[in-house]
Amino acid sequence: MCELLGVSFNKPVKLRISFKAFRRLGEYNPDGWGVAFYPDESAAIFKEPLKAGASGLASFLERYEGLKSKIFVAHVRRASRGSVSYKNTHPFCRELFRRMYVFAHNGTLTDFERLELGVFKPVGETDSEHAFCHLLHRIQQRGVVEWGREDFDWLAGVLREINGYGKFNCIFSDGEHLFCYFDESGYNGMFFLRREPPYGRVRLADEDWEIDLSGEKGPGERGYIVATKKLTNERWQELEPGELIVFKDGEMVYSSTDREPGTGRPR
Repeated sequence: MCELLGVSFNKPVKLRISFKAFRRLGEYNPDGWGVAFYPDESAAIFKEPLKAGASGLASFLERYEGLKSKIFVAHVRRASRGSVSYKNTHPFCRELFRRMYVFAHNGTLTDFERLELGVFKPVGETDSEHAFCHLLHRIQQRGVVEWGREDFDWLAGVLREINGYGKFNCIFSDGEHLFCYFDESGYNGMFFLRREPPYGRVRLADEDWEIDLSGEKGPGERGYIVATKKLTNERWQELEPGELIVFKDGEMVYSSTDREPGTGRPR
């Protein structure tokens, strides 16, 4: 199965610690990897149709000091639909209302061709890209330029509609918000973690290796990490099945369930 990773912080941060843990999941998802981020209002994407652990580019990105952003969306792929090729590798990207949307999906949809596309057409063969094009079509129809509470409520409904076609976890962004949706049946998993000072030592899951985060993050950097697997030994919280959570500038600004502001814990 594929795996997802999303990051939302209040300041541009390095992805190093989270990407290292996430990249290891590519051993079980050998058909592609990709990471999208926002150097400014535009989106940049690095991706390849091969195992992340075998990629010289992925290895370089772990060390590259210039890879900093407030938002990241990453994916490692185990192909269930479509060939192992660049065009079918996540994340996917499209422009809408002068915003660059990036999207990654975990799961498998059936009869997805029934989802209307409008002017957005898939380049590849996957159910994931088709669902992304449908989602953008719906956003365009609604005319969402600036997201608000009513739009988030509407979006949660649209994502549940897509979920009716099969297994559907997704993380996507418009460069300002990070949208994270967890499958209604609880497929695979979706967890989030709040990171803020003071930072201590963190052990990567399933690996005898630690890092002192006080040397990785600045004192004013705080935000959230979202993933389909717990990546570290920290206290991750799980989304509720069918829940949409939206982050902006390192804060949780919306949940389709009743979560406590600031902590993200259910009331």
